[in-house]
Amino acid sequence: MRTRITVGITLIAAIAGLFVLDYCLDERWFISALVVLLGFAGWCELAKLAGIASRERGGSALLFLVGSAATAWLLGLGWWEGARGLAPPWAAALGLFGVCLGAAVAVVFRRDYTKGFEPLLMTILGTLLYGYFFSYLLRIYHLEGGMLKGVVFILGVKGNDISAYFVGRTWGRVRCIAVSPKKTLEGCAAAVIFCAVWFCLAGWIWPESFFPWPVAAPLGIILSFTTQVGDLTESLLKRRFGVKDSSSLLPEFGGILDLTDSVLFSGYLYWLLETTAPLGGR
Repeated sequence: MRTRITVGITLIAAIAGLFVLDYCLDERWFISALVVLLGFAGWCELAKLAGIASRERGGSALLFLVGSAATAWLLGLGWWEGARGLAPPWAAALGLFGVCLGAAVAVVFRRDYTKGFEPLLMTILGTLLYGYFFSYLLRIYHLEGGMLKGVVFILGVKGNDISAYFVGRTWGRVRCIAVSPKKTLEGCAAAVIFCAVWFCLAGWIWPESFFPWPVAAPLGIILSFTTQVGDLTESLLKRRFGVKDSSSLLPEFGGILDLTDSVLFSGYLYWLLETTAPLGGR
């Protein structure tokens, strides 16, 4: 626990420093670069977990190359669209088409094609999660007022994780989800309450930048749900491949996948609501 808290505080301080640099320079380079780095590292970690580059497990170097190229394309596109807004509408579809076609080509012409089926699917899934969906963090950050929106969003979803962890650890009694046996109903409820209150506070303090606070409550509940689904998806992957941690890169945190799983689905949803919902703050 002490190591987890120490590493967590260190990460928060480092990220806060990058936000300060972006604010002082009136640019959004440092956090954007960090998001791209985390997204690509998440893809690589998932690829290693699934054996995408391992011939013995049905993968291949070509599959890894295809997934890496598509992930890099989609992350770069997210940065470009966020900063410039000039990318053509077909650009993201091209990246997804490329990974599906490339992964299929890497498998269907092999003699042991049946062994390559799962690595093929994991290549597409990894690119979709860490190339496409993860790139919406960049789009959030480059919205008008995106620095504030990004900080509030990240603190909201990570607060959701922290609330679920500590309440579940301290008061949790009812185990409720088979894919993650340590999850408790009490922890899940605490996470929902935290998110609802957090986004209500953001809407009340900064009404010009966020949803009005009465509307923010259901938004927080929805974001808590998608955040927890992202966490459970990462648990599902670890159970499938029989590991406790996706890597040892971050002590006590289980790796990049554990650090980033909460934003995989909630990031896209938050961006969508902020840019399309009529009550969203502008």
